[in-house]
Amino acid sequence: MKRYYSIILVSILLYPAGLFGQKDLQSLPELRKFSQQGWKIQHAHYSFDSLTIYFSALEPGKSDYDLYVTRSRAGMWNVPERMCDSINTSADELWPSVASDEHRLYFVRRTVDPKLLKSGHFAQALTDRLYTSDNIRGEWQQAEPSMVASSHDLSPLVLPDNQTVIYARQEVEKKRRYYALFHTRYLGYGVWTLPVRLDSLERRSLYGPYMRQLGDTVLQVTEMQEQEREKKQFDTIYINRQVTLPRSMRCAQYGVLTGVVTDENTGRAIEANIRLYDAITAHLLDEALTDATTGRFRVALQPYRKYNIDITAPDCSHYYLSIDCTNPDSLNNRHVLVQIARNLSIRVNTYDAELYTPEPPEREVIRNENTGKTLRVHTKREELGRVYDLPIGETYALTLYRRGYVDTTLLINTRRDVRFSTTEFDVPLNPVKKPLELRLDNILDSTITEGTIRLRNRNKHEIIDMPYNPPTTTIMLRQEDEYEMVIQSPGHFFFDTIVSIPEGYDRQLCDVSLKPIQKDMVVQLKNIQFENNSYVLTPSSHAELDKVVLLMEANPELKIELSAHTDDIGSDAYNDQLSSRRGEATMEYIVRKGIDRSRLSSIGYGKRRPLVPNDSDENRAINRRVEFKVTDF
Repeated sequence: MKRYYSIILVSILLYPAGLFGQKDLQSLPELRKFSQQGWKIQHAHYSFDSLTIYFSALEPGKSDYDLYVTRSRAGMWNVPERMCDSINTSADELWPSVASDEHRLYFVRRTVDPKLLKSGHFAQALTDRLYTSDNIRGEWQQAEPSMVASSHDLSPLVLPDNQTVIYARQEVEKKRRYYALFHTRYLGYGVWTLPVRLDSLERRSLYGPYMRQLGDTVLQVTEMQEQEREKKQFDTIYINRQVTLPRSMRCAQYGVLTGVVTDENTGRAIEANIRLYDAITAHLLDEALTDATTGRFRVALQPYRKYNIDITAPDCSHYYLSIDCTNPDSLNNRHVLVQIARNLSIRVNTYDAELYTPEPPEREVIRNENTGKTLRVHTKREELGRVYDLPIGETYALTLYRRGYVDTTLLINTRRDVRFSTTEFDVPLNPVKKPLELRLDNILDSTITEGTIRLRNRNKHEIIDMPYNPPTTTIMLRQEDEYEMVIQSPGHFFFDTIVSIPEGYDRQLCDVSLKPIQKDMVVQLKNIQFENNSYVLTPSSHAELDKVVLLMEANPELKIELSAHTDDIGSDAYNDQLSSRRGEATMEYIVRKGIDRSRLSSIGYGKRRPLVPNDSDENRAINRRVEFKVTDF
């Protein structure tokens, strides 16, 4: 007994400088270089993902132990950072242990009462009390004593369920002081279960043991014992032994999510942020980093929750994952392979804003919206659009150029969340349009008060139908496109021509004189063609005949005779028969369009009525024609 009190006395006297002369119970290679620089390091504790170390240390030039943290970045451990003053005080902070989500820290605060020490109450002068601090929105709150703490608690270890805490408590038996293991569970809202002692563990360590978890059911306990070397001389030895936890003290059920985050294009590891949110409340539950050299991460999953997991890295696309842990029976370990991209592949589909037809750009310019610099990026040209590879993390202005269309600029903001490495934009291009002004009159100087105008774009699938509103009607036409224009007015023959507005013209004025319909007038139809040596109309003839249909619809009392003519090649009988059948074929087309047959007649004149002499191929082409004559109006 005398020897025991002498040990206590010497220990207290040496306490400020040597922490009872205890060596580092867990010598970590990651902290060795700091030990060589004069740091006195104690009680190092890995985070759940092994990328952060919390430890107690006496920094050179300091007189008390504080808690520090160091993190792995790109395979290197950074300079330890002293934790905030809400945790560290003028007393000694020892034995840190952090929850798997790193939202709660457990540690021991050791104080010495000078009055008790001076009065000779050595054992009572020393107080080891268990404290906790919560991390709220990245800031550690003021540490508070645990509700289950006594004045002689050491070596807390929180298990991955973030509820079960095992620690060592000092007990006295036959005037000798030992440490025994206890466990408690945090139920939330400041409520803890009563501590229960682990009876199966021999209470034989003279100094408080250091614990770390080897598995869900096994602890490794490092304890200090004294071994008698010779009479009244003892050596301090450290013993590692494994303790199997009884079922009542084991960690509650939890799952583990592991994974590897790599670059989608290069396959290299990426240091990424792993954020776990409650799928119902959107509350941030856990946050971790991947190892920059391997891309690996490890987080704990608690039962009765649904997780939304957001994996992000600076200037990279996001990766989203949902995990349902509401059924504890399905709470298994999971491993995911995550690929995120540093470049955003953007497919741009450009189309006509009015006709909805594909119109791929002829040229494009990409600029950084912030710096104004033009970028050279990989561009893949496809039939209907373009694919651009843009680095994530900036805002870009993509300007698209195509002749006949207004220059269009698309802003692409990759500073915001980029959920996928590929995306697609449908961009409408607005055509450049210029006004065509129409003014109608009659060749007999009479006023035209009504009519219809139809324009068919010869370059695109565009048809414009509109009424004529005197004195002039303005139509917006696409610049440089050619239009077939047909003008109809009751009592007048239709007028057709080709119009366009060349580049450089802001406006086009067109005066049109219409011929009034008179009996026995003959009108030659243009572009009426038949298949070779046949009376079958070619599709190119339909547009011209449609004009005749419109004319007869606008003038219900009009009756016409359709006549077909040939050149002089072939016999008279053959040309008469061929022209007659061509006249009938022309009439049948008009009837199929809804014109009453009684208003139509047809005749074939063969080669008997040439317009010009059949002395050349050009003249013969003129003589092969279809006409109509007004028979009644």
